Amino acid sequence: MLGIIGNKAFADILLDLVTLNLGTNNIPSSWMHLTQAELQELTSLLVVNSEFVDWRKFLLVTSLPWPIPLEEELLKTLQRFKAVDDEQLGTVTFKQYMQAGLWFKGDEDVKIPENPLEPLPFNRQEHLIEFFFRLFADYEKNPPQLDYTQMLLYFACHPDAVEGVYRALSVAIGTHVFQPIETPNLITEKTSFLTDMSPIAESPEPEENVISEEREVREEKGEEIPENANTEKISMETLLRVFRGGNDAQDPNRFSSQLKMENIYAENFIKVFQDLDAKNLEAIEVAVLLKHPFIQDLISSYSDYRIPDIKMILQRSEHVQGSDGERSPSRLTEEKK
Repeated sequence: MLGIIGNKAFADILLDLVTLNLGTNNIPSSWMHLTQAELQELTSLLVVNSEFVDWRKFLLVTSLPWPIPLEEELLKTLQRFKAVDDEQLGTVTFKQYMQAGLWFKGDEDVKIPENPLEPLPFNRQEHLIEFFFRLFADYEKNPPQLDYTQMLLYFACHPDAVEGVYRALSVAIGTHVFQPIETPNLITEKTSFLTDMSPIAESPEPEENVISEEREVREEKGEEIPENANTEKISMETLLRVFRGGNDAQDPNRFSSQLKMENIYAENFIKVFQDLDAKNLEAIEVAVLLKHPFIQDLISSYSDYRIPDIKMILQRSEHVQGSDGERSPSRLTEEKK
């Protein structure tokens, strides 16, 4: 169940939240100084295609920092979900979700005060675990059901978009997908937005740099591509699940529950499978699929698995506000008009 909303409607909602927030303290102060242009820029970082925004990804990014999972942790979490999913439906209830657990626990780094009369400290990680279920579960079902593979695909996002795609392929297939040698290595760009304080909430401990940690794990294992690498098979359905894409012709002013989204890659994938002698669209080996030019181009250009740096916009806005004086709510209202 995708979290899709038209990008214009999304930007309008954000602007309304900012302009109507005066005195409510529902939004952090760093958001109060955003102009309409900055809100539109923020929206553009979350665009699925030219018309839609993934609001679940927005909430996930604004809830940072949280422990960024390594690919190995994603796969282990997937296996735990499958273990509690007795009927193999691909979904779990909240009870099963808590039983399986994520890659981090809710009681870490929480110091219990010596004085029993003092209130317990806010357990942010425990609340994050519950928040993730509410964010991804389908509450139209009773009890609410969470599609755990779909959720883990969101957490496959990475500062490097290509690495994010391969993490997503690994999650969708259920085992590690090796990158061909031709694929560029992990970029060394700064990822401070993953480790610094979140614009929504603060955390007492910063997370480690996810790119460095992922690289260290691979170096320790001395990862080499074996001769029989990527022999697992991938179906058309799984490929469409990894590469999400909505049809631009749909109404961009409605939420996803009211949209009939068509994957814009479907026709191309059919041609790819047929090119690879899967005339009946039967599952094909991952290694064979990754050699197709269309798939190679798609992986190198697909940006949905890149974690956007929205903190950059917030910091720039705060810097301008500090230099020019505080923007008044009336200015935002005038911009909206």
